[in-house]
Amino acid sequence: MSAEPYSVLAAGYDFVMRHVDYDAWATYLFHLLREHEGEIETVVELGGGTGSLARRLQPLGEYRYLLTDGSEPMLERARDKLPDAAPIRCMQADFTTVSLDGLDLQSPVDAVILVYDGLNYLLDTTDVQALLKRIHQLLRPGGIAIVDQSTPANSKANHSRFVDEGATDDFSFVRENRYDPETRRHETIFELTVNGEHWTERHVQRAYSRHEVQSLIEKSPLTIDASYDAFTTDPAHDESYRVHWVLSRPALGPNSER
Repeated sequence: MSAEPYSVLAAGYDFVMRHVDYDAWATYLFHLLREHEGEIETVVELGGGTGSLARRLQPLGEYRYLLTDGSEPMLERARDKLPDAAPIRCMQADFTTVSLDGLDLQSPVDAVILVYDGLNYLLDTTDVQALLKRIHQLLRPGGIAIVDQSTPANSKANHSRFVDEGATDDFSFVRENRYDPETRRHETIFELTVNGEHWTERHVQRAYSRHEVQSLIEKSPLTIDASYDAFTTDPAHDESYRVHWVLSRPALGPNSER
């Protein structure tokens, strides 16, 4: 049976992603937030999944934190993992349309985060433009966003290494990746077994080049503060496997309109 992305995978997502060093991700992002905009109290994470990053990043800055994801099954896992007293709220929302209306969170916010290939799931440049516009609307003047992207260099070099499988008592998966360098579409097929039922999820990403994303940002209302080669503070380049963009909403000048 076919299933929507992350609907069935949610049951074993943390097992599938057990190789990810979320502590290192959180430490790196905290460093970027502190270096580029030290006064941060409120954070919105887009496409935050089961909350593995949120649980580690939020305490580093003692942020008021909103975790959003388009998949309710993923958020259910996140809620199960979060302590009752954790200052992290969860909300189902598409990250191109998320709104803070009606929430008891200071709006607009100090920082927005979208990492681990979230942008790559937007297959059309008009959707990327909508994302950048939405981030601008979520941020206060002077606020920053950290958005990453996986590149064609990453897909070309590593896609064959992603073929793997694993199993627990009630969950198993076989993951196969296919990359088409002509279309730059990166397809991941999950064959899943959950409690004895078999499902297939098909995930599709677009491997944007650094220059493509840079051009889209330059046409947006956001400003590029930096672009870093994966997990470093070295400038990103054409062969970077991952680019971390640090973007900002321009601060209001004395004659600016709100």
